[in-house]
Amino acid sequence: MPEYRISVDLLRPGVFIRLEKTNWFDHPFLFSKFKVKDEEQVALLRNLGITHVVCIPEKSDVLPKRPTAGKKTAPEAKKELSQEVIDRLWEVKKERTRRLREKKLRIAECEEKFNTCIKPFDNILKGVMGGNSQSIEDAIRFVDRLSRYFLDDTESTLHLMNVVDPEEIAYSHPMNVAVLSLMVGREAGLDGKEMLALGLGALFHDIGKYRIPKKLLKKRGPLTKPEQALMDQHAAFGASLLSSIKVFPNAVARIVAHHHERIDGSGGPEQLKGDAIDSLARIVAIADTYDNHTNSKDPDKSLTPYLALSYMFGQQKQLFDVEMLALFIRCLGVYPPGTVVELSNGAIGMVMAVNPKNQLNPSVVLYDDAVPKKEALIVDLAEEPDLRVEKSIRVSHLPQKVRDYLSPRTKITYYVDPS
Repeated sequence: MPEYRISVDLLRPGVFIRLEKTNWFDHPFLFSKFKVKDEEQVALLRNLGITHVVCIPEKSDVLPKRPTAGKKTAPEAKKELSQEVIDRLWEVKKERTRRLREKKLRIAECEEKFNTCIKPFDNILKGVMGGNSQSIEDAIRFVDRLSRYFLDDTESTLHLMNVVDPEEIAYSHPMNVAVLSLMVGREAGLDGKEMLALGLGALFHDIGKYRIPKKLLKKRGPLTKPEQALMDQHAAFGASLLSSIKVFPNAVARIVAHHHERIDGSGGPEQLKGDAIDSLARIVAIADTYDNHTNSKDPDKSLTPYLALSYMFGQQKQLFDVEMLALFIRCLGVYPPGTVVELSNGAIGMVMAVNPKNQLNPSVVLYDDAVPKKEALIVDLAEEPDLRVEKSIRVSHLPQKVRDYLSPRTKITYYVDPS
């Protein structure tokens, strides 16, 4: 049935409605579209002076009352609200908006921390390549600090970062792989030494590419056989470099050497199979593949986080350690950060953070043209029992105005909020 306009007097609990031409700040409801829960909500609509709303039958549990020809609803049948009840409803909304502002502030601070972390990475990388002892110590401290976030804080939240300076994008890939790998490492119960080795191996997994000509690294399209053969050597180049750094755990060089090996033997450069592949390298292989899927050199070929996980589990499962892949999916959630979703109330939003305790209910920033973009709502679905994710949406399928509002990026980066 199509949507249709009805009188508020015909409403009853279970009818799904949309408010007409109302400013979000003019009513105490969190959403402009919602299912009527009780007669109090109907009374509140009347109190606000709202006489008509739009009924959405498809999402309703029941249809509105049928109008009685020639008769008006008896005044005594209408529930009235006391000012105390109305004030309480406003307070609930104010408290909710206050918590949303705090969440936005935390995400903004998290983004700043990410950019602060990523800035010195270029110097650390160059120093490690040159054997600079200070840079090597800086790298250990850098990864140790990051790994402790995962070991010390079981409530870490994975955030989507909306801004990365263009000149720093090259360094966001190793950071992503390190963050994602450490997240899985924590879930797998690794100890401090293993986490340090995993973080270092993930952070420097592509260090061997600095021995590959830049022209080849930037090439679009398929590589020739000689070019591919040279590219395939970057893991061995990196492992050789890192094995000479005695203060690094021995596992770091193995991670780098094996991060392109695959469980079924189809990887390289040695075509190792199964248990012959370093256990920590298997984690890095998953994180590296996922980030390459979501952050392709060609933005048009980038998959959404949801599609990337679906593709890896559905089409590439034989390439990876299945147990680690399952942990990876558990950590990222069914709807990873960056996934655009449609909610059960018809709202469109973008997943901003994973809820570690409730994988199906992430935090979502919502599109609402009645709310200024800077004030966009972030809703924690774990706190909204009437809301759930209905489906994910490809960014290319979004109307331009929704895309502009949510600003889903072609480049996705992650950071852990230790708070």
